[in-house]
Amino acid sequence: MSRIRILDKSLASKIAAGEVVERPESVLKELLENSLDAGATSISVTVTEGGKRLIKVIDNGSGIAREDAELAFLRHATSKISIEEDLENIMTMGFRGEALASISAVSVVTLRTRRPEEIVGTKILSEGGSEPVVSDEGCPEGTSIEVKDIFYNTPARLKFLRGAEAEYGRILETFKKIALVNPDKRFRLVHGSGRPIETAPGTLRQRIADLYGAETAKNLIEIETPDLRGLIGSHEPSYPTAKFVNTYVNGRWVRDRSINRAIIEGYGQLLSGRYPFAVLDLAVPPQDVDVNIHPAKSEVRFRNQAWIFDLVRYGIRDALAKASAAPAAAYSKRPAFSAAARPSSLGESTTDYSPSVEAVQLELREEADEAVINPEFLDLQVIGQLWGEFIVAQTPERAGVAYIIDQHGAAERCAFEELKIRFCAGSIRSQALLLPERIETTPEEKEEVLKASEYLSRMGFELMPFGPSIVAGGETFLIKSVPDILSSRSSTGLIKDLAQELSAFGGSSRIEERIESALMRIACHSVIRGPRPLAREEAAAILKGLSKIDFAGHCPHGRPIIKRIKRSELEAFFLR
Repeated sequence: MSRIRILDKSLASKIAAGEVVERPESVLKELLENSLDAGATSISVTVTEGGKRLIKVIDNGSGIAREDAELAFLRHATSKISIEEDLENIMTMGFRGEALASISAVSVVTLRTRRPEEIVGTKILSEGGSEPVVSDEGCPEGTSIEVKDIFYNTPARLKFLRGAEAEYGRILETFKKIALVNPDKRFRLVHGSGRPIETAPGTLRQRIADLYGAETAKNLIEIETPDLRGLIGSHEPSYPTAKFVNTYVNGRWVRDRSINRAIIEGYGQLLSGRYPFAVLDLAVPPQDVDVNIHPAKSEVRFRNQAWIFDLVRYGIRDALAKASAAPAAAYSKRPAFSAAARPSSLGESTTDYSPSVEAVQLELREEADEAVINPEFLDLQVIGQLWGEFIVAQTPERAGVAYIIDQHGAAERCAFEELKIRFCAGSIRSQALLLPERIETTPEEKEEVLKASEYLSRMGFELMPFGPSIVAGGETFLIKSVPDILSSRSSTGLIKDLAQELSAFGGSSRIEERIESALMRIACHSVIRGPRPLAREEAAAILKGLSKIDFAGHCPHGRPIIKRIKRSELEAFFLR
């Protein structure tokens, strides 16, 4: 057994850095939080190769005095707290004094800073945790920090980073999270030679319009209470994941399952297993929340979790109840970036998407070929409808059975089975739209649409790039054609959902599951939804469709759609 020994300072610093610096976006988060703590009102970020080569943050904050700047690269050196009691009253983003020490241990860091009262600024260079080199330098007020070649001296960490675009996607998410909750500040992000993402100071609604698009921003519902403020979406559009739910505590972005549950409960039956768009900031006394339980400070512990849960749940419930049809407050529709050349074709970014559509079609076709005719529904007689939602039918013979059938679930099952067969045969029919619909996408949604474009095409959608989106860094697409079963319905939200689902497992063997899930979603959007009277012929057509599929007892999502009641059961109940 090896002897216990004290690690040298350099190795210990690299190990400790792993707690704070997981990847380039971790670096950006720490630097942005430092800028905000310094009172910056304008922050500019430059990124190269997804942050692996360079992350540069420039702010107009208060700057750092020469003597403090020299201490900033030492571990546990901070201006935010000084005694143990300060931990219970933390209102700054950072407080541990670990950020610069951890970042400089695994990269090359150059800091330039000047306070307003200083004539000459300070430059500090630290390479791989080495002793910082301090010198004078002329520079503007505020602070500039360059982080180059992250993990250059820890190859084991470097090899776990993903490609430049994937790492930039994470950086963009972090940038948005911080920019969202600071709408009164100016932010700018440039990645390589791409179009800059710029946001001007304004309201939260304006900030959302800059980052997610005008359509998203204008339909949001305001929440404004002493303890909870923000904007939430109505029940539409909704999303399959919590990707667009951003929750903050005292301006700090946090990930909390209990808060997410409270949001879902606040919507009640308006959302069925889906998530809204939401930006919510909780004002919690600092002594009632512990932000020191996670290295990234993205998880917190509340002293009174039940109070937080009810605050969010009832805040959302009340806001939805008070929401009126009045138009949202006006906001700027200016583009957040300059125009650029549009891509020539939708499929340019899909060459590495695997497995092939043909391979997936073969797997699904093998399953579809096993379908058998189900004679149970051939002889049913439609006798009525309950509450506009359930078909009532019966078998003709005296010792028969009564059927109560969920008309939406049954129609959805029939549509799904037909779509699956058509997809396997490559024969889903498209219907050209008289007026093409526009989709404004975020940069992440743009990549998802491009990645899933081949599958979307086989599903009957025809999309065309139409230049930069009004959403910062995004793209506008035109929907020219949709599957014929959707011809009378808007497909903008559906396409975003499908693209997110289809691109989630790009090279995975589970892509056939994603295909089936996408077809289920199309089927759900194509059929009757909610209470609606049916003509007898329409109800009979649904029953005929059930007779042609192999498993009619459940909808594609697994919910039962049929309740059978034997005549003998009814007679026994009535003591006959």
